Formats: sequence, structure tokens, C-alpha cells
Amino acid sequence: METAITRAVVHVIADMHHNFRENLTIDDMAQVAGFSRFHFTREFTHLTGISPRRFLRAIRFEEAKRLLSDSRLNVAEISHTIGYSSVGTFSSCFKACTGITPSAYRRLHSADGLTAADRGQDVGDPPAPTPTPLHGHVQAPATDRSGFVFVGLFPGPFPQGHPVRCTVLPRPGAFVLDDVPTGTWHVLARSVAQEAHGGRRAGPTPVVGGFGPISASADRPLEPVVIRLHRADRAALRLCPVSG
Repeated sequence: METAITRAVVHVIADMHHNFRENLTIDDMAQVAGFSRFHFTREFTHLTGISPRRFLRAIRFEEAKRLLSDSRLNVAEISHTIGYSSVGTFSSCFKACTGITPSAYRRLHSADGLTAADRGQDVGDPPAPTPTPLHGHVQAPATDRSGFVFVGLFPGPFPQGHPVRCTVLPRPGAFVLDDVPTGTWHVLARSVAQEAHGGRRAGPTPVVGGFGPISASADRPLEPVVIRLHRADRAALRLCPVSG
């Protein structure tokens, strides 16, 4: 049963990447997985450390970031392209996940700088501190074939509650978490890997890793972090301590 559900989660994540522009519901995802809504949601969260809805939202925002940086589409067009019917909802959720508005993100990544309006300030307010990005790299064990990787910034060493910042990678590698708030944080990563044994592939296996604590402040940049993924047993899926 464990192998069946992990394979189902891998299949659903791949489906999310192909169909994130559609109005995907939990029922749709559960149907793709071939499990009940409750069982699918519970097992998906255990394996990835985040709910299916938040995982889908992170995928959508990665595409939104790419379009804001590389295309001439306006915010309303980008909102529609990634599956949001309301520009207001898209903008609010984008700011909650990244710390800045879509327009501010575009200005920042086009090297134009941020205006007071972009940062939600009044014109007479003192300048806001420069956004603090966290750069890092996720490394997978040599014996596995890790796929999609969720990376989230959490207050503690366990993936509890909503991540302060998050991103989804198509495979282990470099990542950036934009505009990290001031405070002490832990960076957690989860994936589902195809582990090889004796030249043959075994079933999908959850892999986890983390780094922390890190302290973010407005007066100094964050050092890059390296997260090394390792195989997790069933108990570790619920409690994912980090090392760093």
C-alpha cells in the first residue's frame, strides 16, 4: 500500500505540472491518484510536507515568476494563464507566498528597483529595506532519481503550518526563496525519489532534508545553503528534523 500511494502522489504531482492552468480540485487530484479524497490528502501531506492545494499553488507561482521575469504579459494575463479567475486573489496569494506583489516582483527582476507603492508604503515613509533572498542547492543521494522537490521556509524544524516562503523544483538543484522576512527560520525540502538497487530501480521513496536555523536581518545578506536529501522512513514523514 505504501508503494501504491507514493506512486500515486508522484503521478498527481506530474499531473499538476501538466495541468496547473486548469481548475484542479482535490477531488480531481484524488481521482487521478485512485484514492479517496481523505486518504489522498492525508498521504500527500505526509509525503511532501504540504497540502495538495499549497503544492499546486507553489507550482503556479513558479510559472508566474517566470512569466513576470521573461514575458510581456500583464499581471491580469498572467493571473489567467496560471489558472486564477480573479486578479485580486492571485495578487494577494502571490504576495503572501513571496512577500511582494507581482508588479514589484517584475520590477525587481527587471533591475528597475522597487518603488514605495510597490512595497505598500506611503510616499513619505522611510525607504523599505532591500528584499533578502535565500539562495540554496538541493542535493539528492547518488543512488536515487529524485523528481519534483518542494522547498519551504518554516519557523521551526518541522513542516507545520503554512510555509513563510516556498518553491517547487522539477528536480534537485538550485533554488531561490525571495524576500525572506527578518527572523529565524528553517529550510525544509521533500521529494519522492526512485531509488536504485543493483542497477535496477526500486519503488518510489520519500526523501527529506533541511537546513537551519538561519537568521535573516535587513542589514546583511543570507549565506547560501545546501540541503542534502536522505531517505525517510514512515515516522520521519511526520517529523522532519533538519541539519545544518
